[in-house]
Amino acid sequence: MRGKLKRMLYLMIAVVFMAASLMACGRDASNQTSDVDSTDTPSQSESEPSSSEETEDTDESDSDDDANADTAEIVPEEGASLKLWFDNDTYNEKIVELWNKKYPDIPLVVENVGTIDSRAKIELDGPAGQGADVFVQAHDGVAISAQSGTILEVDKFTDKIRSEFLENATDAASYQGKVYGFPLSMKTILLFYNKELVDEPADTWDEIKEFAKEYNDPAANKFAMVWQAVEPYYVHGFLAGYGYEIFGPTHDDPNQLGWDTPEAAEGLAFYKTLRDEVYPVAAQDATWDAMNTMFSAGEAPYAITGPWSIADFKEAGVDFGVAPLPKLPNGNRPITLSTVDVVCVSSFTKYPNAAMLLADFITTDPECIKLLYETKNELTAHRESQQLDFYQNDPYMPAIAEAVENSLPQPYIPEMANVWAPYQKAIIAVWDGLQTPEEALKAAQEEFYSSLVN
Repeated sequence: MRGKLKRMLYLMIAVVFMAASLMACGRDASNQTSDVDSTDTPSQSESEPSSSEETEDTDESDSDDDANADTAEIVPEEGASLKLWFDNDTYNEKIVELWNKKYPDIPLVVENVGTIDSRAKIELDGPAGQGADVFVQAHDGVAISAQSGTILEVDKFTDKIRSEFLENATDAASYQGKVYGFPLSMKTILLFYNKELVDEPADTWDEIKEFAKEYNDPAANKFAMVWQAVEPYYVHGFLAGYGYEIFGPTHDDPNQLGWDTPEAAEGLAFYKTLRDEVYPVAAQDATWDAMNTMFSAGEAPYAITGPWSIADFKEAGVDFGVAPLPKLPNGNRPITLSTVDVVCVSSFTKYPNAAMLLADFITTDPECIKLLYETKNELTAHRESQQLDFYQNDPYMPAIAEAVENSLPQPYIPEMANVWAPYQKAIIAVWDGLQTPEEALKAAQEEFYSSLVN
């Protein structure tokens, strides 16, 4: 009897220990589940997985949610009001009207600030609370602005931008793999010709030179072709047409500026012949104003400029056409630099959601794109919008699109800002016959690298 009781007692004790063990396991499991849940917050689930194992364990629906995170509807902040900087009064007035139609509860003020001035201005006005929420700048300033922290990464729209805009334009709006703006338009230089003075545009520079022999009269300030002859933006294509690759083959290595290469010297040497045979004026006289005045007056058969001149020439009543730049003696056309205007969101804005909605609106809404075309004659960087009727029916856009396709978006590494001053010095020195191309380019390269150190 005692033995039976003892065995029953041992059995009861064992059951108690087993139950306790099971309860402990339950508590551990519960704690583990709780820990997993606490790390799986909405913000965490929207980020990239931290390991390949997590990627494998993510189901298809989770992947879809992550892919769509950037394109989810953005809600503007309550009480938001915005300021935009843009450089065309007509555009500025009408963009407010278009915005008010879609967002009547978000007041918009637009100030005339150009793309050249906007980056420096936001650095000064932004911290003081006087800057724009949204502004437009040339793409070569994006990297500098991103480095300085004056613009926001447009992370909520990244997927949309990458899918809807031209790839080279999106790259130009990016820095270190992140998108910092909405591509607005692309532009480069090309050949303008007066249809009353020439029947067909010249296809080679030899044709231009032969024409100039008969047409030029320097004493009467009469020239076959006019342009901003010592601006690097206008000159670079001639060097690139002879094989010069600024910052190396991928155009992103500051250690490979390359002004000391034979290709750069050969291109600049040919360019000097245009000073001697086509436009024999001093550097200080080869200005924008001179070009605009003479071509607008019907005095110059040819001009080199960009789409930004179309409105002026139309207003002046010039019957003109546009074409790619003529071929070089080696058979290549100059590979011109192109510019992407980028709509950026200031990091100083109080209303980042509303500001990003404005930037998206400006660059994708068909009415806004038509307004840009009507006021500035610029080619949109929005892929689908290039198929709109007004682009397809425009007499100038095919040549503009061809010129853009044959162009190089000017390098957008921060060091590009240090290129322009020494580049222009070299061009002026060669144009005015003060130095050989080799001498001028060597001095310019030394100045460039010295500026990086200082």
